[in-house]
Amino acid sequence: MLVGRATELAELDRLLGGARAGRSAALLIQGEAGSGKTTLLDWAATAAPDLRVLRCTGVESEAELPFAGLHMLLRGAFDQVDALPEPQRAALRAAFGLAEAPGVDRFLAGLATLTLLSELATAAPLVCLVDDLQWLDRASADALLFAARRLDAEGVVLLFAARDDAVATGLPTMRLARLSGADAAALLAARAADLPAEARERVLAEADGNPLALIELARGDGARPTGIVAAFGDQADRLPAATQRLLLVAAADGTGTPRVVLRAAARLGADLADVAPAEHAELVRFSGTAVEFRHPLVRTAVYGRSSVTDRLATHTALAAVLTAPEERDHRAWHLAAAATGFDQVAADALTEAAERAGLRGGYAASAAAHERAARLTADPGQRGRRLASAATRARDSGQLDRAATLAAEAADLPTDPRTAALTAWVRAKVEFEHGTPVRAAGMVTEGAALIHDTDPGQAGQMLVETVRMAFFADQAPDLTRVIELIRTLPLPAADPLWPLLSATALLGELLDGRAAKALLPAVRTVRPELIDTAVAGTRAHVAFLRMFVGADEEAFELSGRLLTEATTRGLIGGLPHLLLNRAQAALALGRLQDALRTGLEGVRIAADTGQEHSAANLRTLVSRVCALTGDDERCAGWAEEAASRGAQQHRANGAMAVLALSMLDMRHGRHGAALERFEAMPERLRNHLGFAYLAPPEWVEAAARAGVPERARPVLDRYEARFRGQAGPVVDALVEQGRALLTDDAEPHFRAALGLLREANRPLTLARTQLLWGEWLRRVRRRAESREPLRSALRTFEQVGARPLAERARAELRATGETVPAAADRASLLARLTPQELQVARLAAGGLSNRDIGARLFLSPRTVGYHLYKVFPKLGISDRHELRGIDLD
Repeated sequence: MLVGRATELAELDRLLGGARAGRSAALLIQGEAGSGKTTLLDWAATAAPDLRVLRCTGVESEAELPFAGLHMLLRGAFDQVDALPEPQRAALRAAFGLAEAPGVDRFLAGLATLTLLSELATAAPLVCLVDDLQWLDRASADALLFAARRLDAEGVVLLFAARDDAVATGLPTMRLARLSGADAAALLAARAADLPAEARERVLAEADGNPLALIELARGDGARPTGIVAAFGDQADRLPAATQRLLLVAAADGTGTPRVVLRAAARLGADLADVAPAEHAELVRFSGTAVEFRHPLVRTAVYGRSSVTDRLATHTALAAVLTAPEERDHRAWHLAAAATGFDQVAADALTEAAERAGLRGGYAASAAAHERAARLTADPGQRGRRLASAATRARDSGQLDRAATLAAEAADLPTDPRTAALTAWVRAKVEFEHGTPVRAAGMVTEGAALIHDTDPGQAGQMLVETVRMAFFADQAPDLTRVIELIRTLPLPAADPLWPLLSATALLGELLDGRAAKALLPAVRTVRPELIDTAVAGTRAHVAFLRMFVGADEEAFELSGRLLTEATTRGLIGGLPHLLLNRAQAALALGRLQDALRTGLEGVRIAADTGQEHSAANLRTLVSRVCALTGDDERCAGWAEEAASRGAQQHRANGAMAVLALSMLDMRHGRHGAALERFEAMPERLRNHLGFAYLAPPEWVEAAARAGVPERARPVLDRYEARFRGQAGPVVDALVEQGRALLTDDAEPHFRAALGLLREANRPLTLARTQLLWGEWLRRVRRRAESREPLRSALRTFEQVGARPLAERARAELRATGETVPAAADRASLLARLTPQELQVARLAAGGLSNRDIGARLFLSPRTVGYHLYKVFPKLGISDRHELRGIDLD
């Protein structure tokens, strides 16, 4: 029994029992060094003899070697990697160095890990123990945490252990407190019963409830109670000199391989016989396959107390014996550790290691190697290029603050225009996520200008990004210059990027407050299939443009194709942008369940991949959907959070949050409150293009229903002047609808709006206009005429799941004297499913296997099966083939 840890053991036992029952869980055990984290993991391993146990430990010297930890954890399962679906198989094979790959998305390895763990658990429940997470290489940590956050019904338990405040995981956390006085005394009595009373009191006082400190300080008879590391160091100092040299080699080595340690130690005058004293002192264990320190702090003590001269000699010896191809990365780092100044050989070796790490998807490791290579490089130009590469890889790994620092340092060094441009792009992307979009747009513009004439294709992509960033900016950047740069790019007239660039320039004019009457025909000429598939973000911009001009169905289909392509290629980091486009198009089309599930998926992936701004965008979109579906709690919570943050940095988020909250007010009949919310907005938020495009119809309706139509007339006038004739029939219809609400002669305007909307594929927008038309007809005592538009509106609201609007239409119909049945059976049937269940059911109805669905939705196949297990009884069916007979759209 572990002293003082009964509550923690009970929780671990509960998780292990859940795995036996097919449930999954992940837990982070956090505490200071010596608090008993490893001991709890050891207990979990021995308490689960009927479960398969996989284990790995983070090693500080391997923190810059990509996927070293994941390789250690899964080394007994390599034979099952080839059974994974593509591209997951390719991702893990590349991560483990089993195959070459042209570049791997860093989160695809996480999805592959999830699938592999799920497959392993089909034979027996699985427990994965990951110790010293704070020292695990970033690629392995990302992959394992990505998998951990998606565990559901696989029979897998992932237990992580890390130092206090060392790692942000987003997982449930068990924090280990120090032992109470009574528990500390009990542990000390059990481990050092013969310790004299005076020494016992000194140890108890010095250890202060830390279990490892109690044990190790007691080993020294309590004579020098100076801390855990010092206690380990004292034990090492008492060993023979040759043994100390061998221990230092083991501490500096990152392979843990006896062959490597002994060969390097031989160069320093130590051999196998010198291992015995260290093993007798229980500081280290040598086996035929591994060298293991009793505790990571032993390694810390041995390395930390050594002299600089001894360390340099040790790393030189290790570099000399690491000659195998698979040892190249270790060798490069030892060469760097042995360097005392600029060292071109070590720098070149690290650059090669960085390139290999990048190809395997180990972007954090690649960034570290590029940066260290730069520090060892004497030539300022080459040093700048290596720092720029480090910044790019740091951004790719999600280390945005580090990327910004490295890019700023690179920018201060003399370098070529292309490197300077790419450095500016890195800094801009970091600024966009963590700073202000207007500054980010300016950075990209300056970078694009550097290569405007020499690399117009790359410059064009950067200028497209500038306009996209400007869309979210708090104040407009210098778009006149951006538009000029776009239109003067020296690209061939037939370049397939030109139509997109032309349309983007027109969007820039619109953002700049100018009319852009040619935008609609310009967008229709863009053919995304001709644009290089390598520039997924640029192609995604096409979907955004099409949606902006009312081509919602095209935007929805294009976003779907790009999502499938990105998923197939494993480009998980680019998914939030694509999911946002698809969710926006789904909302415009009135496909509320599609918009909700897509938006929620986007929020989850954006949060996992550290894309804060994208996550905020998606939350505000989900808030607008929830205002329509009646999920008041999520709508208000997410929108209020975005409003407070967005008002400070990203005005698109702040503006859209106000729109969502105003929609919620209106759904509850709080029309005056909605109007006041609109009118209280700062001018800069009102003028945001997205808000100015979407909000005026809601604003006008709020004023009309609050009985003060005159307060919305200027809003409608600005809306008409800015957008009518530029964005398809929907905007023209909404202008007519607004006129109907604000004038006494409403009928011709309503009829014009309805005629225009019947030309567009906007069923929800049409239904809302029919509702307003029906309400007006009833108010002017044309009850019989009002029933048909009200019935039509009610049918649409029930079909799409817009419950508050359906209730409003139902109430209006009852007011005409008509008997109205309860909610439609189909709507109530689909309402029983969660967004995730509905998504799984739709894909299963389309004939996809559980494995294919899992790859599409970033779930394990067993979790897909679990969702279907819950779907069948909710829909009254017993087989997946029966899903094809149910309308799930």
